[in-house]
Amino acid sequence: MLLRLCRTCFSPFPMSHGHNALGSPCLSDLRRQRVSSIYQGSLNSLFLCFQMFILVAGAFQVQGPQEPVVAMLGGEAELPCILTPRQNIKYMKISWTQYLPSQVVHLYEDGKDKPEKVMGEYLGRTQLVKNAMHKGIMTLKILNVQPSDNRQYRCVIQYGSFYSEAVIELKVAALGSHPQLLVEVTKSSQLRLECKSEGWFPQPKVQWMDSEAGEIPAESETHTQDKGGLFHVTTALLLRETSQKNLTCSFWNSVLNQKKEQQFSTAVAAPTRVIELISTILIISGICLALLVLQTSIFTGIYLGSKKKARKISKGQP
Repeated sequence: MLLRLCRTCFSPFPMSHGHNALGSPCLSDLRRQRVSSIYQGSLNSLFLCFQMFILVAGAFQVQGPQEPVVAMLGGEAELPCILTPRQNIKYMKISWTQYLPSQVVHLYEDGKDKPEKVMGEYLGRTQLVKNAMHKGIMTLKILNVQPSDNRQYRCVIQYGSFYSEAVIELKVAALGSHPQLLVEVTKSSQLRLECKSEGWFPQPKVQWMDSEAGEIPAESETHTQDKGGLFHVTTALLLRETSQKNLTCSFWNSVLNQKKEQQFSTAVAAPTRVIELISTILIISGICLALLVLQTSIFTGIYLGSKKKARKISKGQP
């Protein structure tokens, strides 16, 4: 098969049967130039023949990055693919899809993009970088990255009936808001701490830690996901031991390996507890005082009423 392809790619050097060894120097130079140009053209033909053989034999391969590509929410993601051996892919069919071939993210065919074939959620959000296509490099840009873009993508190059593909994983990440801490005093005079943070992706890992970085089990933890796919997390801790002076509420993004923390000191909460205790005592004292005044008023009224009645009886009045 290779022999047939090569025969069609280039012809052998022409043989001169009437060569005159005693020809003039000018004719010799012309013959050398002619042979040199024929030799160079034959080498080019041989290279094209070899390239065609590689493609027809299916020896070319698409390769992608071994590690997942990480992109920030709202930013740009670049998914690179490389064709080996390196060769011009400008006139090959290049498609980027999700799991199914029909889930087209971007399509390049016949030397141009085909946006009419793209899924609606990616329409206007993808670009194929073309400045390195002559080197066999194709890079897909995804603009305005969304949580729904967090998935695997297939980069497929097709040449006639032969094709090769590579799978690339895109991980989307977003750091949430700085944690907000709310402190409450329960009816049993215990401290209840509530820590809240919003706008995370993926779902963060939440931890309560003491001053020695030891993990403290949370009383509760709730996760909600909004329409945009972002996570909002609230965790609560009931402080039973007053010996725990310094606490930390931590939210950790595993993709970015970054976290946000909020520290809390029980020394700050002590005045609050005292104030609440004093307020409770004052309220109880006020209630008791009101009851005492009411009781005094009742007894005073009874006393004055009975004294008035006794005066009427002493005067002989009915």
